[in-house]
Amino acid sequence: MTPYRMDSLALSVYGQLRRPELTATADTAVDRLGDGLPDGGVVVLGDLASALLRGGDVDQGVYVSRQFVAAAEAKPNTMGKERASTIASSLPDSGQELGRHLRKFAS
Repeated sequence: MTPYRMDSLALSVYGQLRRPELTATADTAVDRLGDGLPDGGVVVLGDLASALLRGGDVDQGVYVSRQFVAAAEAKPNTMGKERASTIASSLPDSGQELGRHLRKFAS
C-alpha cells in the first residue's frame, strides 16, 4: 500500500473516530504531499477535509476543502469526485456555496 493510501486510510479512520491523532497524521500527510501535489494527493486532501469536518474543525475543514477543489479540478479523477460528494454533505450551512460547487463537480 502506498504512503498516500495509508495517509488517506488513517485520516478517514481518525476523523470518523474523532481521535487526537488526526492532527499529527494530517501534518504528516501534508508534508508528504509536498509542493508538487501528486495524483494521489487529491484523494488525501479530500480525506483530510472530510476528517477535519467530521472531527469538528470546521474552519480548517472548509479551508482544506477549498484546496481540495482546486487540486481536484486541476487533476480530475473518479476518486476525487467521490470525495467531493462526501465533503459537500459534511459542510456547515455557511459552506453552502462551496457545497454546491462540490456537488456539481461530483456529478
